[in-house]
Amino acid sequence: MNKKLKHLLGYVAAFLIPIAIVSVAFAGRGIAPVGNHNLLVSDLATQYFPFFNFLRTQLQHGTISTYSFLFSLGDNTIPVYTYYLMSPLNLLVGLVKSAQIPLLMEALIMIKIGLISLSMVIFLRVHEHRFEWRQLVAGTAYGLCGFVAMYFYDFMWLEALMVLPFLTLAIDRLFTKGKWGWYTFTLLVGILLNYYMGYMLCVYSVIYFIYLLLLHQPQSMKFWAYVKTQGTCLAKYIVSSLLGGALSAFLLVPTLVGMLSTGKGSLSFVSFLPIVRFLPSDFLSLGVGATNFVGRLNHEPSLFVGSFFALGMLVFWLSPRITRHEKRASVWLVGAIFIGMLIATFDTIWHMFQMPAGFPFREVYMLSFVMIWLGYQAWQRGAFQSRTVVVQAAVVLAGLLTLGYGAAFLEIRIARAVHWSTPFYVTSYWNWIIALVFLGVTVGVILLSQKHPRWWPLILVVVAVEMGTNFWLALGGTNEYGNQPRFARHFQQSTRLVETARRNDRFTRLDVNNQLYTHSFNINYNQYNDSLLFNFYGVNSYTSSLNVHTHDALTNLGLYSRNERRVSVRGLTPVTAQLLSVGRQVDIDQQGHRTITENAQNTGLGYAVAAGSAHVRLVNQDVYGNLNRLFQAESNTKQTVFHPNRVQTLQKHQQGGQFKYRVRVTPTLSGPQYLDLQRVSPNQKLQLAVNGKRVASRYPQNGAELISLGKQSKPFVVTLMSNRKLTAQDWRTTFASYQPEPVQRFEQATKPYRLQVDNPRQLALHGDRFTAQVRTTKDRPVVLISIPYDQGWTITADGKPVKMKKALNGLSQVTLTPGHHRLAFHYQTPGFKVGLIISGLGLLGVLLASWMWKTPRTVRRNKKW
Repeated sequence: MNKKLKHLLGYVAAFLIPIAIVSVAFAGRGIAPVGNHNLLVSDLATQYFPFFNFLRTQLQHGTISTYSFLFSLGDNTIPVYTYYLMSPLNLLVGLVKSAQIPLLMEALIMIKIGLISLSMVIFLRVHEHRFEWRQLVAGTAYGLCGFVAMYFYDFMWLEALMVLPFLTLAIDRLFTKGKWGWYTFTLLVGILLNYYMGYMLCVYSVIYFIYLLLLHQPQSMKFWAYVKTQGTCLAKYIVSSLLGGALSAFLLVPTLVGMLSTGKGSLSFVSFLPIVRFLPSDFLSLGVGATNFVGRLNHEPSLFVGSFFALGMLVFWLSPRITRHEKRASVWLVGAIFIGMLIATFDTIWHMFQMPAGFPFREVYMLSFVMIWLGYQAWQRGAFQSRTVVVQAAVVLAGLLTLGYGAAFLEIRIARAVHWSTPFYVTSYWNWIIALVFLGVTVGVILLSQKHPRWWPLILVVVAVEMGTNFWLALGGTNEYGNQPRFARHFQQSTRLVETARRNDRFTRLDVNNQLYTHSFNINYNQYNDSLLFNFYGVNSYTSSLNVHTHDALTNLGLYSRNERRVSVRGLTPVTAQLLSVGRQVDIDQQGHRTITENAQNTGLGYAVAAGSAHVRLVNQDVYGNLNRLFQAESNTKQTVFHPNRVQTLQKHQQGGQFKYRVRVTPTLSGPQYLDLQRVSPNQKLQLAVNGKRVASRYPQNGAELISLGKQSKPFVVTLMSNRKLTAQDWRTTFASYQPEPVQRFEQATKPYRLQVDNPRQLALHGDRFTAQVRTTKDRPVVLISIPYDQGWTITADGKPVKMKKALNGLSQVTLTPGHHRLAFHYQTPGFKVGLIISGLGLLGVLLASWMWKTPRTVRRNKKW
């Protein structure tokens, strides 16, 4: 066979084999296109699908806006793009309809898995200086390793698995040949595709460079003495690493600035304590089915690479064919990554100094790559030919699997006895038997292939079956997969209902409670990012890049939040509805019947208020006080609109770690009543009843929000659950009566002073620049703007610059002279100019380094790396 054709067929096979395996696994779970299920679960439903639809809208209108009012009250979009959407494959979203995006995401997952496998095969061909069909076995194992099986729901990370083999080759090239350009470029690509995983690749590059130093260190020379002899190579490595980072600064710096404005900007000391992150039970993940969909958010490192390559790594260390020097270097490479996961201090550093919330041990794919590579080296160098070594390795691996399941059995029972949470979910103890069967079959095939080399394809078959079985098991344990035909139908119907409910003549935010769309899913769907799906201005948002000012201002005013990544319109009161210009409530029931409730006063992006509003500061865990202070300042009165109620405890009962209360509430005023649940865990199931009747909720869990208890004129009885014991002070600030008349009068009086956007529809596509008009007076000189405070905004009033200041701990305000004003808003992504300058300097650095480190061209090129 022609050599080039052989290589081409090998690459095609490397790409298609894992795709075929995944297709069979998906079909086994009834996932489209074979079945009716889709993968709209977990972050695929709540984040990726809305973000993909947002990207689709931007692409179809030929614009990429750096600021969008579809993200809660408005937000910088650069961190969303750089964290979620930088893969070139995502551009395919512009070619499909919105309702078909779930199917596209499934296709992208399979394509990426195929490319991961292909990257491993290319790595082995280049590293070993030849192509052989056995490399397909390594490619299949890498493309379907435990990380992929458990983390593909966050498929923005899969590009890192493609980059890792090329980065390894590039560091090899730099170390052995002094050629640094490919390393700089590969590092740049890794950072641009996903800066979070790009950071992890930078950490890996340091570990791998040290591995190369250990591998090439002469036995007669001390390590540090050898390092000194590699001064030029070390200098090239450091400089080219810095250049790779500098070239990415045009995106990296604005992203960093944006992420520092989120709730993730603070560090937790506890995360850096040198405690053990997992126990011996993790060794069971060396076998199939260690965990499944149920345990995807909270599990131990997914070490699974298949029995063949787990054996291969052990054979590498046990075989006399591998030198002691190589073994020592490989122990560093494996150990540095493993210890980095085991000790919380290092694991936190791996995860960009923030302990991950769900999907832990995200660096484990690097260990999978190394394990597969070491196993392949053992195979390629004939280490498997020793029956004794293979049997020894099999005994060790079987022992580790047995230790893992035995430890898990004990750990779970000890944790239950002392009421600890168990971080590891074991799918089934029967999988121990299945794992041992695969191990036995693998050993048998290895021994058979050593006697009859032509039988080696059986190894590929066994590895493919085992990897496919693990992937299929990882998809199990749930009934949450969606129904694609039902979803498409409900999505299209919801699009029509919300589109005709939008107000296009004036800016106003919507409170959309779309139960029709919510019941398209088999998960608890909380409608966080529906504004990105149906193109309306709202309050809800769920992103890792949520502006902390948005979060803090809204939660201090009583709106729902489970954590720093989520905010919701739930908890809205007439005071906050006016502040945020929430002028329409759109309710769509499960049958698609729509009801619209409108407050025509609540339009505009803000309104002029009394000067005292400029000095209001919100106090944590004092929602009623904050609402009263806000209303008093903006209306320039001493009127209180939320009045504390008297509470009498009738019954208190403790159930485990939960407290059940039954209290009598005596309203201070007749009318609307509210309950503040800020002091109750936001992750606790909502269990609330008034006079024995359960209070309906849009969400199944509590958040830090106000809950309306309806209109009451007489004492009423409330039953609620809390995860902590409530004190007398808690009860004094938990229930309040609302007085609507002063707020209604203020709303009417404020109508002439609202900040009206000239073309409100454009904010969906061009939120980074717009104009608006407002009227101010001597009594109302401050314009309170419902935009999160962000230093990227510049504002001019009648052509003259005015300074935006922070209001209410997180929103914005400007002070104007009396009269009618035209305001022009322009957003410049913070850090972009600085990043552009650094990237420019990085480009100059590349040119300078190319000149300084220029190698003379030889007449005959060496085709090998």
